[in-house]
Amino acid sequence: MALFIGFVDALPILGSGTVMVPWAILCAINGDLNLGIAIIVLLIIMSVARQILEPKLVSKNIGVHPIFTLIAMYTGFKVIGIMGLLIGPIVLIIFKNIFASLIDQGVFKTIFDRK
Repeated sequence: MALFIGFVDALPILGSGTVMVPWAILCAINGDLNLGIAIIVLLIIMSVARQILEPKLVSKNIGVHPIFTLIAMYTGFKVIGIMGLLIGPIVLIIFKNIFASLIDQGVFKTIFDRK
């Protein structure tokens, strides 16, 4: 069941709640109220942990602040649709690396130091 929930969670728009909420309801209807409540509690814990930890982990791994990643995802979505959710952050990382290397080479310093 965990593999199936993980697969559904990886799909855009759908999440783990798409599987876990109906599963909890069916357990409660079938008389296993404790399991139904446990599934809902697990879903809440997963959601809270994901909302708190995921932006920090993603920003640490790619070296970009989470707000810029969200802006890149939104901009990519508005420009090219669903694929923009993936392409936007990739373009952001490419631009970040280009500008970081230009700053390291001193290109911007020479441009702004002209008199």
